[in-house]
Amino acid sequence: MKRLIALLLAALLLLSGCSEADPNATTGGGLSDDSETTSLEPIAQKQVGTFGLSYYPEYGLNPYDCYATTNRAMFSLLYECLFVVSNGFAPEPVLCKSFSVSTDGLTYTFTLQPNVLFSDGSAMTADDVVNSINVARGSNLFRSRLAHVISCSGADGVVTILLDTPYENLPLMLDVPIVKQGTAKSERPIGTGPYKLYGSKLVYNTSWWQDTKRIMEYKEINLSAASGTDDVRDQFEFGGTDLVYCDPNAAASAGYRCDYEAWEVPTTVMDFIGFNLKEGWFTNAELRKAVTYALDRTTYCNEIYGGFAKATSIPCSPASPMYDETLDEQYDYAPEKFREAVQSSGVTTATEFAEYTGSILVNSEDPARVEVAQRIADVLNEAGVRVEVHKYSRSNFSYMVQQGDYDMYLGQVRLTANFDLTAFFSQYGYMNPGEMTTDDALLSMCTQALANSGNFSALCAQVVQRAQICPIAFRSYAIYVSRGMISAIEPGVDYVFRDPANVRLLADADETKLPEPTEPTDVSDTSDGDGEPDGTDATDHGQSADDYYDPDANG
Repeated sequence: MKRLIALLLAALLLLSGCSEADPNATTGGGLSDDSETTSLEPIAQKQVGTFGLSYYPEYGLNPYDCYATTNRAMFSLLYECLFVVSNGFAPEPVLCKSFSVSTDGLTYTFTLQPNVLFSDGSAMTADDVVNSINVARGSNLFRSRLAHVISCSGADGVVTILLDTPYENLPLMLDVPIVKQGTAKSERPIGTGPYKLYGSKLVYNTSWWQDTKRIMEYKEINLSAASGTDDVRDQFEFGGTDLVYCDPNAAASAGYRCDYEAWEVPTTVMDFIGFNLKEGWFTNAELRKAVTYALDRTTYCNEIYGGFAKATSIPCSPASPMYDETLDEQYDYAPEKFREAVQSSGVTTATEFAEYTGSILVNSEDPARVEVAQRIADVLNEAGVRVEVHKYSRSNFSYMVQQGDYDMYLGQVRLTANFDLTAFFSQYGYMNPGEMTTDDALLSMCTQALANSGNFSALCAQVVQRAQICPIAFRSYAIYVSRGMISAIEPGVDYVFRDPANVRLLADADETKLPEPTEPTDVSDTSDGDGEPDGTDATDHGQSADDYYDPDANG
């Protein structure tokens, strides 16, 4: 959603946890829709006819291992993918001309666009695509989204991907930059995008294959090296930088004092609560499930995240077509329902908790989560569930969570664009350190949801019922642009320069003769009423996740 910001003299600092995926993220002012303009003069005037971007040299410009969101702003100008992910979490074909899926859902065949040239004038082949995907499979940024790929091969303009499980939404996972074979591990890989790197500039790629109007008419884009967020701010306000892509809730923050426009970009970054299921307050399943009603998520998003987050009680972004609004509303903020549940649970009068004070762990480097944790603690204490907020540095926080030394913790994870939850419940999942929450029933439902997204709502229902995790919100990123420098963009997930006038739909490329939609799998008999799988006890399971911020791209 585009938001207009006019001549801000003092920007509200929006502080939050700095993630591994964006160690030097910047922040902008507090935003409101359709803000009125003022007659004040702007702080700085931009040079007419030029456009510039800032970047951090130490994080490099290789799209497979660059974690700095600021740098990644330019990647959608340099590189193209088989598919990109829209701001509505829909896959859109780019380098893929058409594709088909086998009836068992295990084999995808992609026909590539013909006559695609790299920026050096050489032709893109199936070998280039195969090599790019295989490099991505070994990259921390893309590994988890390609975890189910067994092999990738290709020839004569066709690429084939074999999977180890039926997969409905593989195109959502294939927003992987395609680069020329032999350059994928270089500092400046060669791509097929509308621009190419030339010294300290981006210049027109005269070999660009697309026969459409370019999203920007600037023949050159100047790159300004920055050493920190203050540098980026100064370059944006007074120098040659005209666009900043950032996490506005990062702890490393800077405010802006200039005339700019801003776009909100949805992400898959979820803030959530994890519980200790082995000891303490939340071995009581009813109390654990009731916590969702104590969370005033909308207020958190508006007051703490500054509007750059989407409240949800289920592990799916409201921007996704997989989001179930009716289910979300069932578990939304209801303080009276929470207080009643606390009383009926009996935990506040139980002898074992007579002198007990629990803990909420939080990463001290994430101010937003610290404030959310304190508000949650206040609500719990008012209801008689005594807890204290314990703040630790990122590394110490992760250690404490892995050791199970907490009652609750506020975690953060970057999910894949299909919101696969396997990592929470599988034995070796990256959100399951110490194998403390292996859950075969939920893991089976995760697999069913991969094969048929019609099962995803049922999976979400079971997740909130068992309450091993409790979602709070999905964070949004921001794009700040000097006013008037770009006429129209509609940024996708990790794809800043997405042109809404040049979009293909998935149906335009899908050649599969799909069978009739199947009914979602019946999961009504997976629980015996205690919120846990049949034959198990609520106290038999460990925590659900760590504070790992999985860098599986798409920020």
